[in-house]
Amino acid sequence: MEKDYPLIIVFYLYEDMMRQPDIIQPFAESINNLLAAKNANAMAFFIPTKDNERVECINPMIVKEADMDKINKMVQDIKESFSVGVDINVPDEEITLDDKPCDCGNNPDGNCKC
Repeated sequence: MEKDYPLIIVFYLYEDMMRQPDIIQPFAESINNLLAAKNANAMAFFIPTKDNERVECINPMIVKEADMDKINKMVQDIKESFSVGVDINVPDEEITLDDKPCDCGNNPDGNCKC
């Protein structure tokens, strides 16, 4: 079996938490930063669940080659479906905001931060 296959770590997290970027973003970044700092040959996926939260791991060193081919296909499908690791080319454009006063009425001079 090839030793280049990464360890696959799947975090199944409550879907409500996954909808909160202020929680999930720092968590995912901390996991990915830890893997990078340890120079680990591992991939982490964060999947929403309605069931119990859990972490599952696939160790490629103990998986049969035929099963590893299936796993690699699933990982590739996930990457493509969620655009994992794809650079998005966003043009660098100047954005100009209208000088429209605030609509909430909390700051009559129009400098509201709502």
